[in-house]
Amino acid sequence: MPNARVGVRLGPPDEVTAWIAQGAAFDAAGADSLWLDLREHPEFDPYVLTAALAAVTYRSRLILLAAEEVGEEDSKATTLAAVCRGRLVHGVEERDEDGGYDLPDDDAEARRWEHVEFPDGRAAWRTALAEATERGVHGLIVPADPRLLDLLRNPDEEIDRRDLQLASG
Repeated sequence: MPNARVGVRLGPPDEVTAWIAQGAAFDAAGADSLWLDLREHPEFDPYVLTAALAAVTYRSRLILLAAEEVGEEDSKATTLAAVCRGRLVHGVEERDEDGGYDLPDDDAEARRWEHVEFPDGRAAWRTALAEATERGVHGLIVPADPRLLDLLRNPDEEIDRRDLQLASG
């Protein structure tokens, strides 16, 4: 069984252009999916933000969690689906109290995704992925963090990256 996939939970779009750039960086680093949680931010239009993110990404699936259900029949939803080029997943609901999700995969079979906190170093990251794989979890949803970019880009390198800690505060 392959290692668990990595989904990145993008934080609330306080600074929208930085949020979009962050999504593009995680897409380029190899994240399987970008999770856009707008449920507590009804002031943002989920169609516009998702379309903007789709325009600057090319491979990651876009998982949209919105306060309102994104319709499937209206022209905005049709346009959004076209802009996302088949990468949009919406209408996803939490499966249980631990905040996990069942998402359809390429073969339309539901696969388990779970939230995890940001790992404390590379060893903890490898352990989290291995344990998830052993439990049959398809993917881990990790909060967006500059250090995660390094883990995705250089998964096996043991290097001192204190510069990233400095950059993130």
